[in-house]
Amino acid sequence: PFVHGVELGGPNGEVVRIRSVFDDGAMVNAIDAKLYETVKDRLAALGPSTKVLRMADGRLVSSVGTWEGVVTIQKVGGHGVFEIFDSGGAWGLLFGKPLLQEFRAQHHYEDDIV
Repeated sequence: PFVHGVELGGPNGEVVRIRSVFDDGAMVNAIDAKLYETVKDRLAALGPSTKVLRMADGRLVSSVGTWEGVVTIQKVGGHGVFEIFDSGGAWGLLFGKPLLQEFRAQHHYEDDIV
């Protein structure tokens, strides 16, 4: 995994800049619940979620909802859906496999470049 800045688009043109962990082993995109609380007034409201997520340490954590919207990296935009849950402070935003596929990202493991 590596860290890079992303921008989330709000419903009224707001731009929320967040440092994101990119992880092609993560099967969902996610935003930490505490981080979401600090930026929720600039983003669209959460939608419902019934997902329970298994953490790397085996814990099960229920999602509190989903945020859906435009995600931009260096002027390239795509549509993202994020589960909102308590990461325990491990990261603020997790850019997982679904977004890596949306952006058609390629990971060159030899050079560790995405």
